Amino acid sequence: MTASSDETTETAWLNDDEQCAWWALLEVGSGLFDALSCDLRATADLTLEDYEVLHLLSEQDARSLRIGTLAEMMLASRTRLSQRIDRMATRGLVKREPCPEDGRAINVVLTDAGYDLLVEIAPIHLESVRRLTFDHLTSADVKALGSGLSKVAQHLHEVRASPSRPSAEAD
Repeated sequence: MTASSDETTETAWLNDDEQCAWWALLEVGSGLFDALSCDLRATADLTLEDYEVLHLLSEQDARSLRIGTLAEMMLASRTRLSQRIDRMATRGLVKREPCPEDGRAINVVLTDAGYDLLVEIAPIHLESVRRLTFDHLTSADVKALGSGLSKVAQHLHEVRASPSRPSAEAD
């Protein structure tokens, strides 16, 4: 949809470059998510979100994060993340433990089995990321993509943290 001459100027319509970028972002986001999830499911019966949980926990000193912090890092609702953690815990990849600093909070901890699986599948996953993404971009493209998307990601984290935003639990 584009602006017509008789429409009000209140709507800030996307120009041609913005429309091209927006629709490409939606297509790539959906297609890349599906392709990477399909590869992970075939390799290790994981989704891309499962892999993200394993990866984020593996980067922590104690391989542990509060579930709320993990949800914020993933831009995920706590309810959905809690359900994912339950499924991953059933497989022995993560476990829940009381937070030592706050007995009301729960930490998600990467188990040895979860870490071992991550170490095993990371090279396969990274090959998929490279094949589906970076093999098709120049160094300049990668820098521009990283710069632009980092700004959007930062804004999304700020919006999510805003007290005026409706609860993410409906996500």
